[in-house]
Amino acid sequence: MTDKFSSDFINALKNHDTQTLLSIPKSDVHNHIGRGCRVEWLSERMNHTFAKPPAVFDGLQGMQDWYVNNIRDYCRAHDNKQADTRREGCFVEAGRNHLARFAPSFSASDIEDYGSLQAFCDYYDALHKKYCPDAVYEPELAFASYEDIEPALVQAEEYFSSGYFKSIDVCCGEGYKPFSDYIPLYRIAEKYGVLKRMHVGETGTAEEIEEAIETLGLDEIHHGINAVNSSKVMKLLADRKITLNVCPTSNIKLGYAKSYAEHPIKILVENEVPVTINTDDLLVFDSSIDEEYQHLYDAGTLTAEQLDEIRCWGISNRIEK
Repeated sequence: MTDKFSSDFINALKNHDTQTLLSIPKSDVHNHIGRGCRVEWLSERMNHTFAKPPAVFDGLQGMQDWYVNNIRDYCRAHDNKQADTRREGCFVEAGRNHLARFAPSFSASDIEDYGSLQAFCDYYDALHKKYCPDAVYEPELAFASYEDIEPALVQAEEYFSSGYFKSIDVCCGEGYKPFSDYIPLYRIAEKYGVLKRMHVGETGTAEEIEEAIETLGLDEIHHGINAVNSSKVMKLLADRKITLNVCPTSNIKLGYAKSYAEHPIKILVENEVPVTINTDDLLVFDSSIDEEYQHLYDAGTLTAEQLDEIRCWGISNRIEK
């Protein structure tokens, strides 16, 4: 799979041509809105130099602790509009990187910050129009894996029925509940025709990826890198064309992958598992989408041609409004 930008993209990777990489359409469909801006951009807006992240965090909790202590708490203390600033920066970055497909993930509390669903939609539609109007905008609604299901069902019914959200996700750690507990939530999503995603297989097993797919009818997986431990699961993903939305730098900095050179994406691609490349939490992991591609090329993980195929897949697999 190629497009009219493929030759330029391949050459840009080989020549470390950042400006051309930035100008070529890409996708980012695994992107948490409150942490989706560049730290340089936030520093300039807040006139403050934020600490650089460590080479490797002590897992998810270590990452969260670092984020709270080094970024979130400072923002809350110095800017009453800090959440809007960080969220706005996510759209700024989508424009800077010429995203053709952009799926920022929101929580119900993000919506509640604006007082009503309509006010929320109006605010983010305006950011989309201002900063990245050429991107197909696919807002995702995410639920915390540990939270009570009953309140989430009420929220899901209201918010998915609006037609605004294009996908569902369950995130914030694996293994809190049996997958079967989430069936009512995913049935609501299915009723309204949204894409069904879940964070699974980042820390969990390949077998749990398969169980989640079969139990919830997932269309895509956020992370899913531990599928490499099972030929059976990789074949299932390849045969059903279930895309894994992979975040290489996130995996490395959380200690779930050793390096770019040894990242599981290489084995996934070799086994014809569909993948996209994404940022996860740019503000924390400090690697923008153009840099993610460049890192994998420089490490010899994938060829420039393979990376271009991934780029094209991420764009072509977009959800039309």
